[in-house]
Amino acid sequence: MNITPLLEFLTISSLAVLIILIVLLFTILLKGFALYRAARKESKGWFWIILIFSTFGILPLLYLIFSKKAS
Repeated sequence: MNITPLLEFLTISSLAVLIILIVLLFTILLKGFALYRAARKESKGWFWIILIFSTFGILPLLYLIFSKKAS
């Protein structure tokens, strides 16, 4: 029995899980920081949009960039 394909699958799967966890952590941290800033600035519209839409950090990142320039 050749287990090489199984080992390759497990290696690829482990890498995929690691990448997904890193992206998930980045998204959660970025979303949390953006929600915090929106709440502190009383930006109710941005708060709800960021809370509802999950965009892998794109929307919170845009908000953080544009709200910093407005400060």
